[in-house]
Amino acid sequence: MDINNSKRSHKITSIASHVPDLVVYSTIKQLPYAENFQGVLLFADVSGFTNLTEKFSQSCKKGYGADELTRTLNSYIGDIVSHILDAGGDILNYAGDAILALWAVELQRLSDVISLAVKCSLVIQDKCGVRKTGVGCQLRVKIGISAGKLSKVIVGDDVSQYFVVIGRAVDEVRLAEGLAVASSIILSPNAWELCNRDDLLVDKIENERAVRVRYLKRDPKFPVEEYKASMGADLQYEGPTEGCVRNACRLLPNPELESCLRKYVIETVLQKIDANQPLEYLSEMRPATIVFVNLQFQGRESDTELCSAIQLAALGIARQVTKRHGRVNKVFMFDKGCTYLCLFGLPGDKREDESAQALQAAYGLYQLCLQKLGCLRTVSVGVTTGPVFCGVVGHPVRHEYTVIGRKVNLAARLMMYYPGVVTCDQETCHYSKLPQMYFSKLPEKPMKGVEHPGPVYQFVARRDQMNVGKAAISMLRGEGYPLLGRSPEMEVYSSTVSSYLEARSAGHMDYTNIVIFEGAAGYGKSRLLAEIAYRATKEGMRVVSLELSKVDLKESCYTLRLLLARLLGMQDCKSYAARERAILDHITEPHMRHNLCLLNSILLVKFPVSRAVSYMDHKEKHRETANYFIKLLCQFAEQQPCVFVLDEAHYVDCASWSLLLQLQLQAHVLLFMSMLPSSQARPSSPLASLVSLPRSRCLRLAPLQPFVITQMACQMLGVDMIPSQVEVFLVERSHGVPFYCEELLRSLYQSQMIGLRRREDTQDDPCPLLFPSVGTLRSQTSSVWGHAHTTPGGHAHTTPGVAESISRIEKTFGHAVMKKPSRIRKMTCLDKPQKKPQYVCCVREDAKFHEFPIPLTLKGIALAHLDHLRPTEQMVVKCAAIIGHTFTTHILKSIMPEGSEATLGASLALLFQSGTLECGSQPRQRGQAGEAGRWGALSCFCEHNNQDVNTEGARMPFGGGVWCCQVMRFCTVLVKDTACELWLREQKKDLHARCAHYLQQRPHSCPSCRHAHFIYGHGAAVGVAGAQDEPSPPQQGAARPTRLLHNLQGLDGIRGNQVQPLIPDSTEKQFLARLDSMLDEGSSRVERMRRCSTGERMRGCSCEQVVQCVLEPIIRHWAGVGDVSRTFYYLLETAAASIYLHDNLRALSYLNEAKAILDNLRCGLPAFETAEPSVRVKICSFEKACVFRLSGEVLYSTGQIREAEEMFVRALKHLNRRLPRNRLAAVLKLTLERLKSRCYASTTFRTPGKKKQARLREQMSCLSYLWQICCMRSSANHTLHASLAIAMERNSACLSSQEYKVLFSTIDYFLFCRLRGWEGECSRLERLLCGACLELPGGPEGLFIMSHLVHTLCIVKMCSGDLAGSIQYGYRAQRISMLTCHPREDREVTSQSGEDRDVTSQSAVDVGVISQSGVDMRVTAILHTPLLFLQRYKECVQLMQVLEEVGSRSGVSSATGWFYSSCFHTLLYAGFSFRSFERCCRFVEESQSDPNLLLDHSLMCDLYSALALWYTRLCDWERARFFYTRVCAIVPQTPASIQSTSGGAMFLEASVLLFRKAMMENNKHILLIYHTTQKHFSEFHLKFSSVQMFTPRVLHLKAYLYLLAGHEALAQLLLSRGLQLSQEQGNRLEQAWITHSQAEWFGTSPTSPSTWRSSALSMPSWEEAQTMTLEQLSSSHYSFQGLPSRTRPVPRLPPRPEDAILLKASQAGPEALELSTSQTKL
Repeated sequence: MDINNSKRSHKITSIASHVPDLVVYSTIKQLPYAENFQGVLLFADVSGFTNLTEKFSQSCKKGYGADELTRTLNSYIGDIVSHILDAGGDILNYAGDAILALWAVELQRLSDVISLAVKCSLVIQDKCGVRKTGVGCQLRVKIGISAGKLSKVIVGDDVSQYFVVIGRAVDEVRLAEGLAVASSIILSPNAWELCNRDDLLVDKIENERAVRVRYLKRDPKFPVEEYKASMGADLQYEGPTEGCVRNACRLLPNPELESCLRKYVIETVLQKIDANQPLEYLSEMRPATIVFVNLQFQGRESDTELCSAIQLAALGIARQVTKRHGRVNKVFMFDKGCTYLCLFGLPGDKREDESAQALQAAYGLYQLCLQKLGCLRTVSVGVTTGPVFCGVVGHPVRHEYTVIGRKVNLAARLMMYYPGVVTCDQETCHYSKLPQMYFSKLPEKPMKGVEHPGPVYQFVARRDQMNVGKAAISMLRGEGYPLLGRSPEMEVYSSTVSSYLEARSAGHMDYTNIVIFEGAAGYGKSRLLAEIAYRATKEGMRVVSLELSKVDLKESCYTLRLLLARLLGMQDCKSYAARERAILDHITEPHMRHNLCLLNSILLVKFPVSRAVSYMDHKEKHRETANYFIKLLCQFAEQQPCVFVLDEAHYVDCASWSLLLQLQLQAHVLLFMSMLPSSQARPSSPLASLVSLPRSRCLRLAPLQPFVITQMACQMLGVDMIPSQVEVFLVERSHGVPFYCEELLRSLYQSQMIGLRRREDTQDDPCPLLFPSVGTLRSQTSSVWGHAHTTPGGHAHTTPGVAESISRIEKTFGHAVMKKPSRIRKMTCLDKPQKKPQYVCCVREDAKFHEFPIPLTLKGIALAHLDHLRPTEQMVVKCAAIIGHTFTTHILKSIMPEGSEATLGASLALLFQSGTLECGSQPRQRGQAGEAGRWGALSCFCEHNNQDVNTEGARMPFGGGVWCCQVMRFCTVLVKDTACELWLREQKKDLHARCAHYLQQRPHSCPSCRHAHFIYGHGAAVGVAGAQDEPSPPQQGAARPTRLLHNLQGLDGIRGNQVQPLIPDSTEKQFLARLDSMLDEGSSRVERMRRCSTGERMRGCSCEQVVQCVLEPIIRHWAGVGDVSRTFYYLLETAAASIYLHDNLRALSYLNEAKAILDNLRCGLPAFETAEPSVRVKICSFEKACVFRLSGEVLYSTGQIREAEEMFVRALKHLNRRLPRNRLAAVLKLTLERLKSRCYASTTFRTPGKKKQARLREQMSCLSYLWQICCMRSSANHTLHASLAIAMERNSACLSSQEYKVLFSTIDYFLFCRLRGWEGECSRLERLLCGACLELPGGPEGLFIMSHLVHTLCIVKMCSGDLAGSIQYGYRAQRISMLTCHPREDREVTSQSGEDRDVTSQSAVDVGVISQSGVDMRVTAILHTPLLFLQRYKECVQLMQVLEEVGSRSGVSSATGWFYSSCFHTLLYAGFSFRSFERCCRFVEESQSDPNLLLDHSLMCDLYSALALWYTRLCDWERARFFYTRVCAIVPQTPASIQSTSGGAMFLEASVLLFRKAMMENNKHILLIYHTTQKHFSEFHLKFSSVQMFTPRVLHLKAYLYLLAGHEALAQLLLSRGLQLSQEQGNRLEQAWITHSQAEWFGTSPTSPSTWRSSALSMPSWEEAQTMTLEQLSSSHYSFQGLPSRTRPVPRLPPRPEDAILLKASQAGPEALELSTSQTKL
């Protein structure tokens, strides 16, 4: 039943609906007021509400819990109340999940009214006895009835008044309800005495005078309508309406009565009534603090005395609660006492420290009642904090604002079961952030209706005798839990400590001695300080760490007292004598002991007052005390390096600040402290002075980078990887804030969205055979990684394992049981590192992360921030929240209420100062600490701002009464999300519609890139009205095929000596000359733009701004309106744009939302919450295909090849281009496609329409990815499917009738032929494509085609072993990327995500190509290899520096990974160190928590193989085993790509060296190891047969294997072939290595011992290597040593059959050898 459905004409009726008739129709003469009357009470207690509230509070659906809970509660309670009102009853109050009703009548009519109440109760049990809900909870009601004398008491003042009904009947009705069970009715003894017993059939209750009612024999004769009409007869009403059940809902305006009734309604409700807002707006799940106060009287008081006591208590409690920002909600009699329900954290009253405020208010009123009320026996207070339902509950004409939930019940139980004290739960204790000395743990007691209440504490407030040295920092750095993502801050710590120690030794003070870390709540300040305290302690310094709270501001010198107490070791001293002994033990100098009495008042000791001190006045004594403190602290600093760590330093009292200012000038101490931003902390003047000191440094903590958030989640769960959807959710919602990440993860676990499942490890471990004497290792310890280095946080990074018991995380995350998927366990502790994580994180099958609500703890933080703002600023924030995270001033003005423009500028300035908004023109850098700005400074970075630029490069956003900042964003996403939820549904929908239509008229393209759509032809294919369409293609109607098309079409089936006509003069030299000319022209054009005469800065790409300010907001707005089609349209556009901007996580987030819409529509459900259920929506097949194609691109770029293949196949299915599943169908389909290709070569096609063109491009993109994936899989079936996919791609290009598409597909076919090993076809296609590109027109289109061809040629040359050719094309690819890349300054590479980018000419130059950022990065990553082989080390290092810069600027972790991979290659093969081995190893260790890197199997195979090879060469078998095991596990998963080749080659080398180890040790499994090593060679050849660049090395390694096996002739033959091939390729590195091996193995001189071990330990740096010759560098190369002569004979180790045939052929002659070689290749 909806409370807001009743139509009220006047405000008085809205107010009267919150007040019972007993008050509405009463006349109050004075306060307190008491009136006696006779009446019947009905108490209906509903069971199941608490469970229902818990169910809805844990709902995983955003916006679902509060709305559904409100409807369910009011539907059930409304039905019960309706029956009571029909029977003439008056609802006195709603006590949580109970209802107290009254019939006030004369004494002689009590029996009839009792029968009426019984009849009403029977009807309630019949109609509402048991009701099922949609979440599996049952609601049941039990009823107690009493009758007799009652008293109405009204207490309060002129502002707020409260009523309470007292009397014996009140106590009896609660006792009767206590005897009842569900669906039963109990009459109290007095009611049983007064009723007409002939009308009732009852059952006796054993040992009780009360009775249980069975049924009513005859209907009561009480005139209900007459009784209702007699109520308030002196007031004026509107005419009666049908169905009116309460006269008060028809009241006419009565200002005097309305003014009186307002005093009984809580302010939170009055604000909404005055604003004429529906009261359902107040219904929400909200974090709040509940305070129950119970006053137990002695029982001898008269009614007058009791009334006066309740009045005095009400005034005192209201005063204490109100000044602490709380509200008194209800006053009622309970358990022979008076109970007050007080609420903290209601709308408008939310505070960050509400728990502390509530505790202090509770203790204050507790003391007040004990002191002022002499008639009290006990005062009991229960305080709890947590999520509760807050809202208006009841019937449309009679309802109240109340709270319901487990925490409400717990607070009431604490009040009952712990009488005479102030008690609280663990959450209140924790969130209050008060020192532990304020609390005393109480013994646990079983409490009715409460399961697992947790620890219970008594709040004792401040006790001076316990208040010395007890405020140690609460956050401690645990072993195995290193700090993540704060490397810049820890570097500041290290440099500060280093300079401090040097200055201390030298005796000067020229160093930074104060470091302040500034950051908002949740940014990890406490964890950072805990890490600093941990490291400083490890480094032998004396550390004193303190955590302060708000209450500490009120006590002078409190912080200094704590510092001294902990320095003197007094934290455990409980008596005066113990504290005095501790002081005397540390202060031994006579001159210092003389004035120990100065410490008496500070440290709570009783030293005798000296004569000198006794003559001092107050000022002199204060000055002398300060000097004594300084001397004492300086004395400690001289003895040992001291570090003071202050958490929450903004709570330091002013007196302590003054002394700290003096201390930093005189003593050698370091002070590290944290504080809130200046806009939130409101710093005192001493603190501002401290910040401005020359020796102080203030750093602003930045949000963590996305991969660090992922690492943090893995650390908390004790796993090495989390699912991608969890990663996206955490990164998107946390915005880099550690506390938000923790709370989100906690909520996911508690709502059973995620769980942990035992790892199933089926990988065979080869180590027992290869390392029989090496024990099992602990994973990721310093002994494995080979050095005791630190993580970015500063300490050895160990991934915690899973221990046996449920402890830390179970305590933190609570208890939950997860049913899907199966075999899920609860979250366990992470306190014991084990050899590897034994569990993996998994996601519930039906999890929908986009619907997950904001955790209530985070919502409370945002509400507290909003409640600090004025109403004008709140309205600005609410309107901006509707727009989105980033917004412009223009759109904000367009949706603001009329008349608000005059104050908008001032409001925005205040929001900037309060830390709510900031300028959005400058990108926010995550993970980088910055120097904190001035206190309350306003900064704007908009280009069109005409204000003066300050020293930091920023302008004032507000000047001359005009707001100048054009782009703004929220500082905290939580504030935005929470403010958005404050709107009513219809208001929100209207604002979303206005924003959507505003943005629809704005350009969706970047002025620089001119992208009309990020998905080509999207608008045309879908038919979205108003979408910006691409310009029409230049070719219309039928077009005669050009010579280029004729030459490029119909190439399938050309083999052997078939001749294809070539373009005249299409030589490679001409092609390169034309390419260089185009590059020079492009470079000149860019340079001219930079030096344009206007003097303006060259416009960069603003695609990021388009995404943030247009595309992302418009998704939310169309979703808010409920337009499914447009929402889906822009979801795809934004996902494609995110891929273009290299933001795969953001793209995946939008794609997951799109998939959720598809899933809901398929199941017949609304697409999303705001979608209209009655409107049927159908998503076209083109958009479905786009969803899966874009998902495939994201998965491909993250290395998930198999999953990507599935996505592309599903996309083709929606495009009607299915791939056959079985081999026969695939063969037939391939034959058909080749026939089509021959036919298309002579066919003239009409230019297809936009819709068909878009579908063709989607097909080509999917097919291009598919054939590359199939080539990587390298099985027979996949080879067939690769041939089919490339054929289908080329035919689709022909159907598009566009030369650029045909060229692109032909370039793909060229690469495909190279991978298949068709040498003749490759040469033919290379000449053909070079000639075709010579005919291309100039401009961007031609350059893009050139870019794709040059990238492909670079790869092809590498595969064929043409090292010099690959280098020359690789360099040109770099130049092209500088011209075609995304022109932002912070990105050096670009992404062309498979769709048209230059819509002016309709040239989709990159359809079917891997994103250019990936190609450019990967080509750059592997281009260093040919440079290394050619020993062009200087150019190799320059290329590596480019790769390092790309990784650091763009934040692409895989780029950094390939950089360190190249560093390993120089260490292993070039003989110098560009980056030290320790640094490279540290990166690999840190990468274990980065899922993006772990998913890149090629990269991880390369890194692990390098480490395995390094330690194998060093004969460090323990570490070698660790990494070799990892390589063995990852090698089968690596794709057959050129990027995987180097890792595979190093794996082969490590395998051969391990075979040598087995030979040396006479391993009994030598034959098995030998065959396994041979198998590795065969698998490498099968997977990388098309890559000839590493063939000389593989031959070299195979020769070494046969040498060890005793086949010297075969070894010599393979070595000769390797030498010949390396000479042909120009591979100088391998040539020198093979020559050295020939001399070592087969030379006449004795074998020299290997010096590589000593060389590795003293590897020259790159700076040193530049001064050395190649011969000097080669001297440190590793050499393959033969077996010593003492090795025992081993079993016969036969060569592989093909190698044996090759040996025989070599012995037969050159012709036989050549024939055998060709057959081996085949």
